[in-house]
Amino acid sequence: MTRVPACQVSPDIQRYAGVANAIYQLSGNQPERTRRGCIYTVDPSLRRCENALSHVSIPYEPLRDGISGAFFAVDPTDATTGIPACRPCLPDNADDDFLDQGLPQSHCRNAYFVAMHVYEMFRRALGRPIAWSFWTADSTPPIRLVPFGIEELNAWYDPALQEVRFGFGAAPSRSDGSDPDDALYRHTALSSDVVAHEITHALLDGLRPGYDLPVNLDVAAFHEAIADIVALMSRFERPAYLQSLLRQSGDELMRHESLVGLAPELGKTLRRSGLRTLDISWTDADPKDGTAQLPRYGPEPTEPHKRGGLLASAVLEAFLHSVARRVDPLMRMTRQANGATHAFLLEEIAKAAARTASHFLTICIRALDYMPPAALIFPDYLRAMVTADRLFSPRDLDGYREELIGAFRRRGIFPEGMTVLSDSTLAWQPPDIGVYPIPGLALGEMRFGATPTLPHSAEELDRQAMALAHAIDADPALCAALGLRDPGISGSHETISPPTITAIRPALRTGPSGIVDFSTIAEITQVRNVHLPETGTTLPLKGGATLVCDFTGKPTYIVRQRVDNADRIAQELDFARSAISRGWLVSEGGKYVVSKKFHRRLCDAAYDFA
Repeated sequence: MTRVPACQVSPDIQRYAGVANAIYQLSGNQPERTRRGCIYTVDPSLRRCENALSHVSIPYEPLRDGISGAFFAVDPTDATTGIPACRPCLPDNADDDFLDQGLPQSHCRNAYFVAMHVYEMFRRALGRPIAWSFWTADSTPPIRLVPFGIEELNAWYDPALQEVRFGFGAAPSRSDGSDPDDALYRHTALSSDVVAHEITHALLDGLRPGYDLPVNLDVAAFHEAIADIVALMSRFERPAYLQSLLRQSGDELMRHESLVGLAPELGKTLRRSGLRTLDISWTDADPKDGTAQLPRYGPEPTEPHKRGGLLASAVLEAFLHSVARRVDPLMRMTRQANGATHAFLLEEIAKAAARTASHFLTICIRALDYMPPAALIFPDYLRAMVTADRLFSPRDLDGYREELIGAFRRRGIFPEGMTVLSDSTLAWQPPDIGVYPIPGLALGEMRFGATPTLPHSAEELDRQAMALAHAIDADPALCAALGLRDPGISGSHETISPPTITAIRPALRTGPSGIVDFSTIAEITQVRNVHLPETGTTLPLKGGATLVCDFTGKPTYIVRQRVDNADRIAQELDFARSAISRGWLVSEGGKYVVSKKFHRRLCDAAYDFA
C-alpha cells in the first residue's frame, strides 16, 4: 500500500505540462526557425532618420486567424467602435514590414513582435518555456494582445481576462490650450517600452503567481521594477537604439536623458519627461555634502512605482557603469577617427553594449529562480542575482556583480544585519545538512519530451512532485532546512496548512564561458490562515521555500521564507489590513484574495497609491 506523504501536491503543478505542445520548435536551447520583422526602436518619438525602426528576429511559430499563436493572439477590436480596426497579418518578407503609426496593422505587428521577443528573452535566460498563470493541464489559451483596447493613455495586464490591453488617446488638456499637438492621439501599443513592460508582468505572474499578494511595500514595487528593467535594458539589444544615442549625445552617451526615461513619447505627453525616469545621477554626489539628497531603502517611498524605481535604478546604474567601462577605449578612439574607421568603431560600441545588456538581462531574469516563493523583499533579489551569476561566471571577470553590489549598497538595499557585502556573503549557501540525491529527481530518472525542459506529461510532473513530497516526509532534516513546520493550530484565530508543492520546473541553462547546467527548481509553500475577527474573513499569508536540485537530484540551494516567523507575519498582517482598506485585497469565498483591479492599478501612472 502506497503511503500518502504529509506534504501535498498542488493541481497547479500540471499547468506547466501545456508548454510541450505550445512551444515553438527548438534546436538545443535556440529556436529552430526565426521570423524577422520590424518594431519601433523605442516609440514613434524617434524619427525614421534617427533609427526609429529596428529589425528583430523572433521564434517562428505557425499562426492562425491573423496573428494568433500558442502564446499570443492579437485582437484588433477597437474599444470605441466594437469592431476590428483591421485584419492583422504578418508580412511575407522583410521588405513588407515597414511600420506606419497611421496603419492599424503596424500597431498589431509591433505588439506581437515585441511580446514574442520578450518571451524568448525569458525562455533563453531561464532555460525553459514559461506557462501562463491561468493555464491548466487541459487548457492553454494564449494571452490576447489588444492594441486598441482602451480609450485612455494606459495599458495593463489582466490575468483574470487573460489579456494585455493597450490604450490610446490625446494628451490631457491644458488650461491654456496652447499646444495643438495635444489633440493628436498617442498609442501605447506602438511603444516598445510599454509592450515589454506589460509582457514582463505576465511572465512574472506565470513564474511566481504568489508575487502579487500585497503583504509588504516591496511586493508590488518589485513587479514594477522588473518590468522597467526589462523594458529599458532590452533596448540595448537593438543596435539602432545605441546608434541613435551616439548620434545625439556624442561623448556624453552615458548621461543621455533617454537612457533612464521609460516611454519618452507618452511621458512627454503626460508630464514633460519620461513616463518614469529613474534617478541615477545622485550616485555622483558627495555623500558628505549636506545638500545631497540620497534616496535610501527603508519605509519610504511607499508608492509602488517610486519604490520600484529605487530597485530598477540600482540595476540600471550597474549596467550603465559596466557598459561605460567596456566602451570607453572605443569611445576615445572615435574622437580621432573618421570615415569607415569611425563607422566601424560605432558598430563595435553597439555590439559591446548589446552583449553587456544581454548578460545583465540574463542575470536579472535567472535570479527569479533563486527567490523565495512569496513575501519577497528587495535584498532577496540582490542575493538571488549574485547566486545566479556565480554559477556561470565564478570569477566575475567583467565586474558585473561588483557593480551590482556597489549600486545596491549605495541605496541601502542589502540584508539586515550583514556587515560585509561580497560575493561570498551575499550568495545563498548550500543546505547546511547532509544532503543526498532525492530519488526520482535525477535527470536520468525523468521522462521528458523533445528536450529535458519539456515535460513528458502532466502525470510525469505529478510523479516528480510526489517524489519530492515523499523525500520531505521521510527526512526531518530536509523538512527543517526548508523551514517547514507541522500543520495545525498555531493560535486562537490561526491555522497553518500542510506543506504543498506548487511548482517543479526543469532548467537547462548555458553561460558565456560554455558552462552548461541542468537544475530542477521546486517551490514548496505553506499558508498561515489568519482569521480577522473585525471582518469575519480569513487572510492567507504565504511562506515556504524554493528548492534547487542539480542533475543528480541533490539539493544545491534552499531559499526559505518561514511561515512561523512571528515578526514577519505581524508586519505582513499589519500591511495587509491597510491593503484591505484600499481595496487591493477583497473578500471572496470567506477569504481575502487579490483584487482583479490591482494589476490595472499597478500600471496606472495616475492612480493614487498613497
